[in-house]
Amino acid sequence: MKSWLPRLGWLILVLPALWQLWLLGEAIAGRYGYGYDLEWMEGGLLHHALRIGDGDGIYGPPSVDFIPYLYTPLYPGLVALLGAGLGISYQLGRAISILSLIGIGAVAAFAIAGPTYRRSSSPASHDRCAAWAGVAVALGLFAAGYPWVEGWYDLVRADSLFLFLITIGLHTASRWARSGHGPVAACAAILALAFFTKQTGILYVAGGGAMIAAQAWRKAPTFAAVAGVIGLGGTWILQLASDGWFWIYVHDVHQAHDFNMDRFWKSFGNILWHFPVLTIAVIAGVIAVTACAIVRRAVPAPAQPFLIWAPIFALSTLVGAVGWGTEFAHFNAYMPALLHGAIAAGAAVPAVTACVRALAGDGGDALVGTMPASRVLRGPLLGALAGAALTAALSVQLYRAGWNPRKYIPTAADDAAATALVQHIASIDGEVWLPSHPWYGHLAGKRMYVHRMGIKDVTVRKPRPIAGLDEALRQHRFAAIIVDGPRDVHAEVPVVARYYRPETGLLRNERPKVYTGAKVEPDFVWVPATAPHLPEGARALFDFESGNFDGWERRGAAWGAHPEMREVTGQGQVRGFGGRYFATSMHGGDAATGTLLSPPFAVDGNKISLRLGGGSDLRALRAELRIGTDVAVVATPPSPPSELFSEVEWDVSGLRGKTARIALVDEGTGGWGHLNVDEIWLWQ
Repeated sequence: MKSWLPRLGWLILVLPALWQLWLLGEAIAGRYGYGYDLEWMEGGLLHHALRIGDGDGIYGPPSVDFIPYLYTPLYPGLVALLGAGLGISYQLGRAISILSLIGIGAVAAFAIAGPTYRRSSSPASHDRCAAWAGVAVALGLFAAGYPWVEGWYDLVRADSLFLFLITIGLHTASRWARSGHGPVAACAAILALAFFTKQTGILYVAGGGAMIAAQAWRKAPTFAAVAGVIGLGGTWILQLASDGWFWIYVHDVHQAHDFNMDRFWKSFGNILWHFPVLTIAVIAGVIAVTACAIVRRAVPAPAQPFLIWAPIFALSTLVGAVGWGTEFAHFNAYMPALLHGAIAAGAAVPAVTACVRALAGDGGDALVGTMPASRVLRGPLLGALAGAALTAALSVQLYRAGWNPRKYIPTAADDAAATALVQHIASIDGEVWLPSHPWYGHLAGKRMYVHRMGIKDVTVRKPRPIAGLDEALRQHRFAAIIVDGPRDVHAEVPVVARYYRPETGLLRNERPKVYTGAKVEPDFVWVPATAPHLPEGARALFDFESGNFDGWERRGAAWGAHPEMREVTGQGQVRGFGGRYFATSMHGGDAATGTLLSPPFAVDGNKISLRLGGGSDLRALRAELRIGTDVAVVATPPSPPSELFSEVEWDVSGLRGKTARIALVDEGTGGWGHLNVDEIWLWQ
């Protein structure tokens, strides 16, 4: 048989894996240059890096200016270090993640194929083909997980750097345990740095230490000493530099988050059966290696990586379950389990190939130790068939996991919308707070303020005061607050709605989407809730700014006991009203009915304007101008129904000198069966 035919066969088997890598490359290439948020916390991490670069630090008392994310500081510190020469940008932050992915691929290749090259004497052996097939399917499985973890690999986030550090740290722990104390110290340093990237790195420090102790226990003290000096020493330095706030954020506040045991237990199923063949391949590897160890009393060299990465997969599965069980977590918590499971499954391919060959009677140079030579020819063939069958099964899984990269790539419309939003922010006279996208303010030349995630972190479970926030809101420091939809900072900090009100929605072409994580987008502009400025020639008949219905007659329950500062239960976000209060007939839901009748007033002008919102059914929902018992004019909100106020006008020039009352009538009981009213003005 031609020597290239087996290689061609193996290459054909791994084509789905190469296809997955192509899809991942296409997604990353399409996203890298995007100059705005791909995920809602990216801009906040750039804010971290900018503060570090400016010498302001990131760990300190919570304030309106800044609250750090609950992570250790290596990643934003690295962005700040490189940004000193390159400039802090989305592209720099993503480049670190992309380079980390390349490093992960190199480590996986060395980890899976390295032992085969070091110990196999046949350049064209099936062991080498199986090893490289294992590398391909491992990386293909990791690439195929990109949609599952919501496109997290290439963000301005610490996850990929963390993956690189723990993966190379564990690989070197398995390779360098029997080397000198210097390599062991280097391995400990790498894993200690992983802790300063994400706190769960401490579990991998323990895992690396266990690997060192199991292979060369005399080196364990060196490992422990170096990891301790870097980990504990670095923590001590950060504690001193931050007056103790470092540990408060990375431990105390973090531990205050809720832990969901249902999500914890569900995670094992999520991880192990998202790619079922991956788990089956790992099980097959365990069976093959165990059988070979029992029957042959040795483990083939190509199976050595599997002995390392199968336990690491188990550890990372536990880490993923803990991560996803924690409040606010996304599926990026599963990234270590996905990567290490993929490496374990890839390592199972050469392991099964070599173990089946050995069990069939061919020991050769594949076994560790002295083994009898093969007396039959069937061993290599059976081993190759077993490895090829496992590769084929994994490839079918990879083919079925196909995905569309364009789903994760911002469009030209997104870029234009983000550019328009930044221009809108720049045009606002005064400071602007963007709780979910602070870097957009930076791009617009505005000062940045605290990110919403920081506020969530310090206000759930065990609330901590946020210095200056109430004062800034009370004094209307911000000319505008731009929030993402109805569930943003105003839903978590009620004081926002006391001093600000939703004025209007952003235009459709000013709402850039995000493509990873929580699907939020800039949506509403809130402005200070101050008394409305009356134009010349107008006077307020009724604006509800007293906060009560004094002088009004209420019939039915729909209008409630007093005006409202924000939407009531069951109502969408009300916006575009004036001042701090408005009237709504949504109390009791759309089915409630009632009438609100104003005090009498003299019609001494030519026009009355009203701001109306809600349903648009003239028969059931209306504002009436009554002269005695007669209805002179009627108005209803424009169609289609909306919680956004619109202005309507009555020509009352023919009613001058008469005494009138305004009746706000809600007789609607179906959907949108409510009326919102504010700013009833009389014009000369």
